[in-house]
Amino acid sequence: MKLTFCWIILLALAPLYPLPGATEDKSLVGLTAVEVLVEDLPMGAAKLGLTKEALQTDIELKLRLAGMRIIAPIGAEVLYVAVNVASDGRAANIAIELDQSARLDRDPTIWVPSASTWSKDIIVTNPTAQGIRNQIKDQVDVFLNAWLSVNPKK
Repeated sequence: MKLTFCWIILLALAPLYPLPGATEDKSLVGLTAVEVLVEDLPMGAAKLGLTKEALQTDIELKLRLAGMRIIAPIGAEVLYVAVNVASDGRAANIAIELDQSARLDRDPTIWVPSASTWSKDIIVTNPTAQGIRNQIKDQVDVFLNAWLSVNPKK
């Protein structure tokens, strides 16, 4: 009975809260270009044969093919990618986020030069270099699908 009551309350409150990703996706409206920043890789990644350059190339290619311009580092919109690999090489964490400037609703005079407005984080077990590259490409596709959903091609 308690479980049914909890579901009723959750369903009743659901319209009050945005769906997961809805706010993140809105932050992509009007975005036309990003800087791609791949964090330096840990030693565990080198043991797998994973390189920062390969990841940078993979990501930039996917973005360009979708129509997103790649810009030089200027501190504006940054698609940030971090890969952490356990020292024993048995697990990896991949984090992808879009950082961009933001203003607070409650006080528009407060400007934040870099805030994470879209992000995905995944764990990979028994990773390989190609497996990590594929996971990153898949997450970039998720980003691009969100971007395209609020910026339809004309």
